[in-house]
Amino acid sequence: MASTESIAEWIFGRAIRGLYTFTHEDVLDRFPDKAPGTLAQALTREVRKNRIMSPVRGFYVTIPEDYRLRGMVPQSFYMDRLMLHLDRNYYVGLLNAAQYHGASHQVPLNCSVMIEPPAMREKQTARYHTRFFCKTQIPVHYVERRQVRTGYLNISSPELTAIDLITFQESNGGITRAASVLAELVDKTRFANLAPGFVEVAPLTSFQRLGFILEEVLAETEAADAVYALLSATGRKIQYVPLKTGGTSVGCPRNKRWQIIENETIEMDEI
Repeated sequence: MASTESIAEWIFGRAIRGLYTFTHEDVLDRFPDKAPGTLAQALTREVRKNRIMSPVRGFYVTIPEDYRLRGMVPQSFYMDRLMLHLDRNYYVGLLNAAQYHGASHQVPLNCSVMIEPPAMREKQTARYHTRFFCKTQIPVHYVERRQVRTGYLNISSPELTAIDLITFQESNGGITRAASVLAELVDKTRFANLAPGFVEVAPLTSFQRLGFILEEVLAETEAADAVYALLSATGRKIQYVPLKTGGTSVGCPRNKRWQIIENETIEMDEI
């Protein structure tokens, strides 16, 4: 017997049970007697009424009443379910992860998501911007599972967040902005508790820059020594690299311990 429930009623019924996401296949399974065109029209109607949104083709998110005027919800509402739908390993990182760890001085205007290849295109609307960064492998041992309003979300640990901020400095406002976030994040980091294998999550140059900032800019000698111990444990020789990626290095002072060319002056009191 065909169901008398409408698609709108089905969507609302799921939402009141805390199920805010669904796929096109879910709709087909629930309404096998309805024509595909009818289902498509019904879903389009719900999108136009700001009751649902579709961040990627075939995947839908129900918009709660408190977000209805915006016509969309934050990425944290659906990112975990979306990545499961796409069968992708991921974690939310950079400024977004730093905010979850209490470093809220720099409020992110977008959502940064780390994924394994293949790459994904950025998703941008009038209010929300999702950026995807490719990493060869997601370091699952340094990813935390956090509970959010609609389920769970993978975020980088404080230490992974710190090293990512340095690695992707050009995508987050530069090395000075990274240092300002690190100033709030450093109390949450425990580099001394990490195994030497942690250095595999980023280039050694990122650890050099991180250690230099911790020691010379933030005066966090304990954290800096722990980072230096991780670097030393690799047994690999490090070479001089510029503090600011892409900047000129001619005539700049050099830090011997971290092998850093100081081509950028970080003024914390100007942030």
